[in-house]
Amino acid sequence: MASEDTKDTVTVGEYLEQQKSLEEEAGEVLPWNFDRCTYSKGHLRQAVYACKTCKPSTGSGPGGVCYSCSIACHADHDLIELFNKRNFQCDCGTARFGGSACQLEPKPQDALNEKNLYNHNFEGRFCWCKGEYDPEREEANMHQCVLCEDWFHENCINGEKQGEKNFSLPDLDNFEEYICRTCTSKHSFLKPYKNSHMFFSGQTVRKNEGTKEKDNDKKSKNDQLQVETSASTNKRKLDDEQEIDLKATALLKKTKGDDVCKLERWEPVKNNIDVDLFCIQNWRDELCRCSKCTYLYKSHQIEFILQEEETYEPPHDDDAHTSLFDSGMKLLAQMDRVTAIEGAIAYAKLR
Repeated sequence: MASEDTKDTVTVGEYLEQQKSLEEEAGEVLPWNFDRCTYSKGHLRQAVYACKTCKPSTGSGPGGVCYSCSIACHADHDLIELFNKRNFQCDCGTARFGGSACQLEPKPQDALNEKNLYNHNFEGRFCWCKGEYDPEREEANMHQCVLCEDWFHENCINGEKQGEKNFSLPDLDNFEEYICRTCTSKHSFLKPYKNSHMFFSGQTVRKNEGTKEKDNDKKSKNDQLQVETSASTNKRKLDDEQEIDLKATALLKKTKGDDVCKLERWEPVKNNIDVDLFCIQNWRDELCRCSKCTYLYKSHQIEFILQEEETYEPPHDDDAHTSLFDSGMKLLAQMDRVTAIEGAIAYAKLR
């Protein structure tokens, strides 16, 4: 009996070590202050969490909340971390959640963020497969598209999930961002960048389309996805022909002005070819900024692609890595002398 009691006993030193470990972990997971909702800041690119617990109002789908509200108002709810979403205003306390009050910032009862865009991510579904993501079980990496900001399973991109792995993606160290084939099809003027040294690319030839067109890619086995990467290093490099092409383009600019379209140096990509782009460092510098392409970015409402977007982060929590002991001593210094002495005596007895 005594041995069982001893086994369950935790010394003060062990307890403090456990608390220190938990505090360090909490400081890493929650490094920012969560005392202010971002609603009053308007539409931002920010970390968003979908809440499956809060029932949406009639006719509305699931909504999303900011980092602060995910902790202060929805800490015990079933949340889905969506990471960053652009032009999003916090839904906590709005009509979308049936009028449930926000603990951080009161909102008008009829507030509804009509400019927010919602996709199946807010229902906990991702990728073309519309599958759920369980970080405890999922082994494959997921990649977020720069444009649509949906998340895609790596094994859906390369076809492995469909039963046949068509190619290996570039190493994670070799590219920074990803543009999905759905978006390059929607904004087809992005497809030719598959020929640029600033991008890795994978392409799929869709069957039963463009059968009258002669396509060299049909020589590939079963018209499957191919990735254009170097077998040895997975790193695209300029060869002599590409260097000549770039010099010719630069010379052309000198003679015809700066409004020469970069895309003219590449053959157009056929409509029945889908293209995935894996963007390497500084890839935005390669994007054409001629008057024609600038118009396309704006008309397709993707002009944000031209520069790295600012993402809102709450103020850093200075107390995130402060221990309970340090916090206690800080409060002790603010107490009157009698109360402080009584507290110190009680702590000494505990030790």
